[in-house]
Amino acid sequence: MRLNGDEENAEPSMLQRILTARQQGEQPPPAGRQHHGPHLPSAGHIQAIKGFLAKCWSLDISTKEYAYLKGTVLFNPDLPGLQCTQYIEGLQREAQQALNEHVRLIHRGDEARFAKLNVVLSLLRSINANVVAELFFRPIIGAVNMDDMLLEMLCAKL
Repeated sequence: MRLNGDEENAEPSMLQRILTARQQGEQPPPAGRQHHGPHLPSAGHIQAIKGFLAKCWSLDISTKEYAYLKGTVLFNPDLPGLQCTQYIEGLQREAQQALNEHVRLIHRGDEARFAKLNVVLSLLRSINANVVAELFFRPIIGAVNMDDMLLEMLCAKL
């Protein structure tokens, strides 16, 4: 699997540097251009991201499973200041039920698959959102608060 596109000589992405760090305590090698964030993520943060990705790859998550998992994560009634929490909670419950039904239908022989997919969600929730924003979004959009940006995008669509 190539994480960096088709060009062999292109500079590795931040994701590729994280995934190819050789030792658990090793920081990703510095990029060719200067990193403008306050600091690189800790080895623990990198291991959390690697663990999450490895679990996803080992389960070979289908497109439908991914969509249901995404719904479960996006419809989060526990966000502070959220209005309509009962409605959002209902959407999350529907996404979880749809995932459960899909898994029972498609993966009949794998009774533990739904539980394994929920482990993936718990691994995702254990990853610090600020680290994800720093690694993957700051090089693209600069020092912008992701919560503010998402809120602005949602309000722009209304």
